[in-house]
Amino acid sequence: MPRRKKVTAKPSPFTMEPYMEVDGFPIHAGDIVKVKGEYGVKFQFRGVTTNIHTGATWVDCFEIFRGKAQQFRAFKQDRIKRVPQRGKRAKRVKS
Repeated sequence: MPRRKKVTAKPSPFTMEPYMEVDGFPIHAGDIVKVKGEYGVKFQFRGVTTNIHTGATWVDCFEIFRGKAQQFRAFKQDRIKRVPQRGKRAKRVKS
């Protein structure tokens, strides 16, 4: 039997950044966010993904159900709202 040819993986057309700002407040990967238009559901922020070829951007999240990350969902950036942390005073990012 002949040996298999080695295959190199193609570079991905997507880039993901695990940081985002909403109304001047930072959101990092793992933070809890809400989405406008999704009633009573919270999401765990994963990152902002960009397609290099088309320039399209979206936010990747996991839906939180009974305290655990379940369904993977993606939304437009303008629909994301932050959920303030209890007991912490968030500081605005100066730009």
